[in-house]
Amino acid sequence: MAGKATKKQAASNSNTLNTLHKVVGPVLVLAFLRTVLGSNNTYIKFVMFNLPMCACLYILEKTGRPQYNSKGKVVREGMDLSQAGGMTEYMFDLIYLSIIANVGRIIFNTNKWWYLLLLCPIYVGYKLYSLKQQYFGSTPGPVIPDKMPEETKSKRQMKREKRGDDKVKYKYR
Repeated sequence: MAGKATKKQAASNSNTLNTLHKVVGPVLVLAFLRTVLGSNNTYIKFVMFNLPMCACLYILEKTGRPQYNSKGKVVREGMDLSQAGGMTEYMFDLIYLSIIANVGRIIFNTNKWWYLLLLCPIYVGYKLYSLKQQYFGSTPGPVIPDKMPEETKSKRQMKREKRGDDKVKYKYR
């Protein structure tokens, strides 16, 4: 028997995937029609540019779509698609950038909007660099020994040194 959280996650995943398909489907159809009817028929570019988005959609569909048994009970709720900071978020970002590029292709009839997809590897590189900095830090240059500050001495220690008293240098408790 599925718990309340499982049912809620299954419903959320189904809603997210259905909304995504309702947006991506018409945009892809219109972009394909623009490619067919446009002045520069570049079918190979259309397929190459939309292949990463289709791969992300396929992965999200396979891992996030909940499965139900014949009685309508949740068998598997699927991976949580609302999680932040993971690979799922990057896949959604890639899909959204692809949708924006396709809408730009539809409106302006140019493939230059696909340069937006370069934001994904740039962002991943930035994240990896900050992760490297966090664990390894920056490589320091050669250390030049500066004048080391002398240890501060209490008045009592200074008086003893002045007198030349060797009685008790260290006191342990």
